[in-house]
Amino acid sequence: MKFMTVKEREEALIFNVQGEGRLVVGPQRVFLFRERLEQLKLVCASQYQYLVMKDRFGMVTHKRGPCEMFHNPLEHDSVYVENAIKIDANHMIIVYHRVKQSVERSVIRGPAIFFPEAEEWLHKFVWHGSDPQDKARMIPSSRKFTQLAAIPDQFYYNVRDVRTTDDIIITVKLMIFYGLQDVITMLDTTHDPVADMINAVCADVIAYVGRRTYAQFLEQTDELSRLTTFPQLVQRTERVGFSVHKVVYRGYHATEQLQAMQTEAIEARTRLRLDAEIEGQRQQLVDYKLEKEQARTKLRQSMEESKQNHKQKVDGLKQAHELGMKQEEHKYQLEIEDKWVRARLDLQAGEQKDAEEHLRELHHLGVDMTKYMLSQQAAPVNEEVQFVGLDRKGS
Repeated sequence: MKFMTVKEREEALIFNVQGEGRLVVGPQRVFLFRERLEQLKLVCASQYQYLVMKDRFGMVTHKRGPCEMFHNPLEHDSVYVENAIKIDANHMIIVYHRVKQSVERSVIRGPAIFFPEAEEWLHKFVWHGSDPQDKARMIPSSRKFTQLAAIPDQFYYNVRDVRTTDDIIITVKLMIFYGLQDVITMLDTTHDPVADMINAVCADVIAYVGRRTYAQFLEQTDELSRLTTFPQLVQRTERVGFSVHKVVYRGYHATEQLQAMQTEAIEARTRLRLDAEIEGQRQQLVDYKLEKEQARTKLRQSMEESKQNHKQKVDGLKQAHELGMKQEEHKYQLEIEDKWVRARLDLQAGEQKDAEEHLRELHHLGVDMTKYMLSQQAAPVNEEVQFVGLDRKGS
């Protein structure tokens, strides 16, 4: 016998000796006599969670959060919390819902938060996936997911052991870009579209390489990056609701012996090409030096020609200047002489005019002009010329 307290926001079950139980909701203080009290566990779900409740008869119900509930063993076999499904943008989920005797299918696209009901379940995709140790190797059923991406995706794949017409075995390396077009068609026609694409691309590569020799394959590898080379891949992806955007050829791999031979041939070709490039660069350097020397010679000649032209121009200008100066000086002298002659003539004319005026005045005064003129002439001077002879000695 004892007293027990059930606090506020708590619940408990009290069992008697016969195994009968009764629910006690707090706050409450109870007296126990030959009884046992068991606290109930409170289960809480946030706004991004929901409660999964399974009753004693197997009926399962869901309750969306935020909510809380006590796990009462008398009513529920189990009560637990599950997270809601957060669907990112460009993703979708396939939900199956039981309606009476049938099942309906719906597609929910993101971004969204999905709370499944008790009679709903998600489609689980099981596809081929890349090997973590070798990204170009696909492993069956290794990729499992419930959210289907609606954005374009890609994967690497190596088509192994492909034989040419001359019995050379090679491995062709490809990268395939694809995208989802119709999810309903995909769900109705295939359970693993990646496997379908792998089988189709293997068939296309085998058909392409099988019609060519090894040398022809090396010459025409650019065709492996064209969609027209992969008709079966394009047709198969369209049938399963996908589309191939692009196929990229990433190279090839042959046997070790053939690869060694190919490596030696590549090294030889590379060596020859490098030698040719070095010789070409050397010849270009020689040509460059000759061109620069020729240009330098032309520049010197041009500079010399410019100097000569400049000197001739300066000499010409100097001569023209000197000639101009001489012409100006001669002109000036001529002008001075002309002025001097004119002044002399003017002076002579003035003197003659004065003489005429003087004579005229004398004539008016009654002077005998003949006698006057004779008196003005100077008396003749007797000149004596003496010849002195020289002796032979020069004295």
